[in-house]
Amino acid sequence: MALPKLVVFVTGSVGKGKTRFLEQLRRVTAPSWSACGFFCVAESPRHSDAASASSYRLAVIGRRETLPWARRRPDDRGFDFCDETLSAATALVREDLSTANPDICFLDEIGALELGAMGFAALFRDALASPCRAVVVAVKKSVLAEVANEFNVVTPVMVDLDKADPSSALKMVVRRLSSTDAERIGAFAGIAALTEVGLGSTLHAYRVPLKGHALAYLQTLLLITFGKALRGRGVVRISLLSAMLKAFSPMGNTFRPMAYIFLQGAVFAAPVRLLGWNLVSVLLGAVLLSCFSLALSLAVDYLMFGVSIFVALTGFVGALCNWIGAPAPSLACVLGAAFGLKIALALGLGLLAYRVDLQPWLRKLPQRWSRRRNPSWLSNDDTKRRSLAQTAWASLRDLLRPRFVLTLFVSALLLVFFAGLSQGDAATLMARGLCLSYLGFVVMRRVDTRALGDWLDRRAGLGIGESLPVALRMLSQAPPPEPLDAQADAPAHPTALVSEPSFGASSKGHP
Repeated sequence: MALPKLVVFVTGSVGKGKTRFLEQLRRVTAPSWSACGFFCVAESPRHSDAASASSYRLAVIGRRETLPWARRRPDDRGFDFCDETLSAATALVREDLSTANPDICFLDEIGALELGAMGFAALFRDALASPCRAVVVAVKKSVLAEVANEFNVVTPVMVDLDKADPSSALKMVVRRLSSTDAERIGAFAGIAALTEVGLGSTLHAYRVPLKGHALAYLQTLLLITFGKALRGRGVVRISLLSAMLKAFSPMGNTFRPMAYIFLQGAVFAAPVRLLGWNLVSVLLGAVLLSCFSLALSLAVDYLMFGVSIFVALTGFVGALCNWIGAPAPSLACVLGAAFGLKIALALGLGLLAYRVDLQPWLRKLPQRWSRRRNPSWLSNDDTKRRSLAQTAWASLRDLLRPRFVLTLFVSALLLVFFAGLSQGDAATLMARGLCLSYLGFVVMRRVDTRALGDWLDRRAGLGIGESLPVALRMLSQAPPPEPLDAQADAPAHPTALVSEPSFGASSKGHP
């Protein structure tokens, strides 16, 4: 299954703003999408209309200097083009296509020269054959059909600036660009879900302590690795999908981990959204995720047991310090040390994941992690809503799970021996914790994750419907898709924004 390539033709009459549209698209997508290519900018206009400019220069993306490109002939019958600029621009863009792995290639413009196998014809073919996600091209309207036939572009997305509102067309192109990430986001979400369901279930089965914090650090590594491939795009969607798929974990409670996975992903994505994809935003996101996971755990403990749990924690740490001959710390020192350690680990892991390419390792994740799971849920209707009585009974069984009982027993010991509570007060707090936990289990079993995903898709347009099937295939151990950055063998089948002329297999016209 090859990933589709989006081809956008921007056309219109002379002077309608094709170059301006390409430049605006580049500015809008620059924070999240890498790009290569060039724009043809006018200079020395003889009149106010830029279309009558006497000369044009090429502005190559990523280079400060512009290159002289075309000069109008004295008799106004066409232009003379600079061969040196043609060679230099072609070499620069080809280098970017082969080494920089850009998401979008902008070419301004393709016309009669290219139909005669001159100009940037070879570069256009290279861009169409490259792994980049999209090729956006300005095309002269007079040769639109000929260009599509010559370069075998079957169903391009058409932006006709003679008919379309530029701002509306810009938003639609951006949405189409975002949809090209759907399969990669689904694949990444499948990997994250496989890790959470498989490794998380193993940690739950063996009662590994601090497993929640360990999985939070693993989530940090995964999100940074995925974010590098997508330049920060779709991180929240990956977290949402992997949280939804966590519902199929065979071990442990699922609602709380599902909420943690999604909320931690959203917290990580916040600085990336504000600052773009860079080392500062990544490290800040890793720190926020790490601190949020600890703060959320403390908040849940406080909700269940009140301030006594912190008194017990301080007493426990004080007893350890007295045992080794160190002064007993205050509660503020204990919490400060815990957050400081979390921040230090987050910075180290964030820097490692940002600097080192972990994708090859992710592709070799041990499938044995998921052997404890029954993949038959893909065909069985296990998401039917239980009756309230069935939900209440199943939630009661959740309270009797050995892992939950063990956690509750340890909490009771801490409260009795280190919080200075009487047995009656400790029993009251434990009863409060049991009631809140039971309500949480009821809510967990009443939530329909698939319906929730459909609702979010309708309300927010997150594209879950496109990404979810890919994630499900990976989680169900179906044959894996092509490599995540595979190049497309044929164009996709996008919908025209304004008009879609018939580009059949007619004879190739040349001016």
